[in-house]
Amino acid sequence: MDAGALIATIGFDDKHVLPSLRQLPYDRLLLVGGRDSFRSPAFRRLRSFEPSLQSVRVNPFDFGNCLRAIENVVEREREKGPVRISATGGTKILTTAAILAAFHEGVEAWYCDPDPIRLPILRGVRITADFSPAEVFIAQRLRRSTPLTNLIPLMMSGGFARRTILTAVRSLVTKGLFESAIESGRATVRPTPRLGLVRPHIRLEPGKA
Repeated sequence: MDAGALIATIGFDDKHVLPSLRQLPYDRLLLVGGRDSFRSPAFRRLRSFEPSLQSVRVNPFDFGNCLRAIENVVEREREKGPVRISATGGTKILTTAAILAAFHEGVEAWYCDPDPIRLPILRGVRITADFSPAEVFIAQRLRRSTPLTNLIPLMMSGGFARRTILTAVRSLVTKGLFESAIESGRATVRPTPRLGLVRPHIRLEPGKA
């Protein structure tokens, strides 16, 4: 039986990675880290007993770069079998991105230091499950500051009721994906930078409008 891929974050030493390798099952090992991590003695030691491991180079201080890289690896490896993420080693930015990628993609996430702790992410449940059809519809279409008086007719043309639209807008603001403001005397909403990270992972499923 295929134990799948283990995607583990790595810093400048191997003390945070080794517990993951000892306690989590895998057939394919992929380490995610920065340039200096892959030049370190720790990485050379890991390579010596796992010659087939793959390295995924990121900028460990760029959250968006880390998130996109890890999600791409998850999508690729999931075609081959199960995927687990160990978000233990490396910078806080890198480990946070790994946890968010697990949430986005609905795969297991673990923290091993040294005992394994499974993080509260439901396997197979993707971020889309937390969005109503109206929220997905708005999030996919709103790219700039827009008055509510313009947004509501657009949404109603998509088959949504006024009350549903206002509820969806409030929910997106609560999630930190939209900001509300008064511009030129009109109530407006605009996307936050966080929405740019989430938008690729939410899609309106057929028949749910």
